[in-house]
Amino acid sequence: MADLNPRKVVVIDADADTIDVLDYALRDRGYQPIFVRRGAQAMKRVKDEKPGAVILELALPDRDGRTVIKELKDDWDVKKVPIVVLSNYPNRLDRANRERVEAVFDKPADLDLVLSEVERAIQKAQKS
Repeated sequence: MADLNPRKVVVIDADADTIDVLDYALRDRGYQPIFVRRGAQAMKRVKDEKPGAVILELALPDRDGRTVIKELKDDWDVKKVPIVVLSNYPNRLDRANRERVEAVFDKPADLDLVLSEVERAIQKAQKS
């Protein structure tokens, strides 16, 4: 598995407001956000970019976020990329999926807490 780029964060979300807020907040903290609006494109972008972390909405227009979690965590090339769920529907995650992600936040969430968790997850992934 290639090294992850700790400055890149892939955001998988179709909501324009969430994208705008995360774009500003991530750039303000020195990250390079990469936005994916559809679950079907998520795997390719994560494989291509090798980000330090993924921020994932579970309610995507074309695919359930739980499927995206499974695909990412079952793929040898990207399984170490930490996932932070930021969703309108966090209760959709069962215990098995909760164990596969670093943290789960309900929208609207305290952005400082979300980004602190992203930073912690990136640091943890770099050590493993």
